[in-house]
Amino acid sequence: MDLEIDLSRLDILNLEWPQSDRDLHIVLPVLTYLKKRFSVTYQTVSIFNGYYYILKHKPKMIIISNFQGAGVNNEIVKTAFLSGIKIVTLISEGNVKKEELEQFLWGWNRDKKFYVDKMLVWSKRSENIFLSRYPDLQSQLSTTGATGFDRYKLLTFMPKHDFLNENQLKFKKIIGIAAWSFDHMYGDYFKQHEKHYLDVFSQEQIDMHRNDLVKLQIIYKKLIEYNKDILFILRYHPGTIDFEKNEFYCLEHYNNVFVSNRFQNNQYMISDLINISDIWIGYETTTALEAWLLGKQTFLINPTRSDFIRENVHKGSPIVKTTEEAQKLIDEFYSNCTIKAFENLEKERKKIIKDTIEYDDAKNHQRAAEEIIKVFNEEDRKIKFSIKIYFQAARQILKLILSKTIFKNRWPNLKYKSDFAKKYQDMYSKAIDV
Repeated sequence: MDLEIDLSRLDILNLEWPQSDRDLHIVLPVLTYLKKRFSVTYQTVSIFNGYYYILKHKPKMIIISNFQGAGVNNEIVKTAFLSGIKIVTLISEGNVKKEELEQFLWGWNRDKKFYVDKMLVWSKRSENIFLSRYPDLQSQLSTTGATGFDRYKLLTFMPKHDFLNENQLKFKKIIGIAAWSFDHMYGDYFKQHEKHYLDVFSQEQIDMHRNDLVKLQIIYKKLIEYNKDILFILRYHPGTIDFEKNEFYCLEHYNNVFVSNRFQNNQYMISDLINISDIWIGYETTTALEAWLLGKQTFLINPTRSDFIRENVHKGSPIVKTTEEAQKLIDEFYSNCTIKAFENLEKERKKIIKDTIEYDDAKNHQRAAEEIIKVFNEEDRKIKFSIKIYFQAARQILKLILSKTIFKNRWPNLKYKSDFAKKYQDMYSKAIDV
């Protein structure tokens, strides 16, 4: 059974979504450093088995990459905190915007009570935005830098030739395209978040994004058809719900297209796909910053306008509107090995990196670990479990059993895997010295 692990009491229990490459890169370097530097014991497990593991190990502390990022995250953190367990949360989407302060800070935490001992944020700018509205949180917020970006200096990534050989592809040129979450502007998801979107943006901006989806589909289609000698990697947004409301819809069948999402070619980390690409492009994507850290040039395609409410990362890339303008930049890059408009934005990119992740010295995980150990060494609270946690644990065990029997072909077994973090643990164990 997947639930069988060491029965000894853990110092730290780390709860994560098994399929989230991003979140595992946020927490695993921190946990690895804690283990090596401070000799703490930890276990990374599926949050969908979280209540069971809390009862089983009665940990001193729970660490999570993003306590407010989903309903299940918020509920389990709240329950554990009220039971007396120390909680430290990092943040997955940490490039905070003033216009969306509430969403970044509270997310699914509807009662807006801080059920954590410490929240580690990416940058001083982000911390100051939070404190401008909630000054009482000062002792519970600390800036450590964005730990998930340390990987770009700690790890090595797949070379282009290895990727091409592995997939028996003959291309010499590769362009990576990062998808945006256009589908969130439609259907049930939009209805659930409509008030938030209208408060933060406007109906005009929402309509613009919906129109841009169609325009962008056409632009990408033309670029793929025109550049048959270029392999286009289509990397879906990890939060994609409706694949028909996506800029890559009806583009997957082309011979010069390689698709990567949670169902296809999901073994490739976003960092590997960026590394094998010559250029990294998109509509609106924070992965542009990751591309810069890997030495890749970027540009964005915004068919209508570029001055809509968005994160600051877009300011570091040239922005074009049309197929012709995009093709001109592609031709320039492959002729000169550079894009002049990209070079001209170097100072802006340095400022963005500082404002977004604070440090790019690959030591953010160390700073985070130092903050965590302070909380860990504080006096323990008395742990007392309510009946709710036993009920939730029983439900999770039942779902696990059903996922392996009656519903094994209908429910994603990945939710309940126990070894999903191993490859990340191995990577960081080799990369991190103390």
